[in-house]
Amino acid sequence: MKLPCGGSNGASSAVAPTTTPTARAIVTLVDVKAVVDVTAGGPGTWNWVGQSVTMPAGGPFDNIRFNWYTSRFNGLSPSSPTAFGTLYLLKQEYLGLPGDLSPSTPGFVARSASISEGQYLFAPGVTLTSGTQYWFYTDTQGDFASSFDVSTYPDGDMYVTGYPTLAFRKAQASWRYTPNGYIIPPPGTFQDANFRLQGSAVATQ
Repeated sequence: MKLPCGGSNGASSAVAPTTTPTARAIVTLVDVKAVVDVTAGGPGTWNWVGQSVTMPAGGPFDNIRFNWYTSRFNGLSPSSPTAFGTLYLLKQEYLGLPGDLSPSTPGFVARSASISEGQYLFAPGVTLTSGTQYWFYTDTQGDFASSFDVSTYPDGDMYVTGYPTLAFRKAQASWRYTPNGYIIPPPGTFQDANFRLQGSAVATQ
């Protein structure tokens, strides 16, 4: 008997279609870049900086990217993204020295793998959970904008230090000078850095 082509028992062999995985879009998860005007111009500083961030709904998220925004001191737009040094990602508050940040720091999750176009890029597998608060800290001093005398992000706070020998502290809102005297922020008001957090939503079953 002559057998049909394609199989020894008369059954045709199915060939699985070749598919190319669709790249998941990187979207902005949190973006805080409100410019607060003060008497001397836009606020900004040259320090080590940290910021706590609460992850929005829709996660978990990977392909994490983060950047600060520059101040007006460097002649750039205050909405220009900037990154300096290595960015450490923790799952708890850190009140130690910038130079002591390391993978052995309590709460360590990851550190940035590279910088591209003013953004810190983390390894693709670093995954953050919705509703969870994380802390981002630099190990290097740099120029960035902040909210000066108000809170511009209700789900986190900025941390700062101006000297490598002084520990990070939560940044108390500053007093604002006016011709009629100082305006003192309400107790418990903390500054926020101007920053942006991006990532891709992880498909869940």
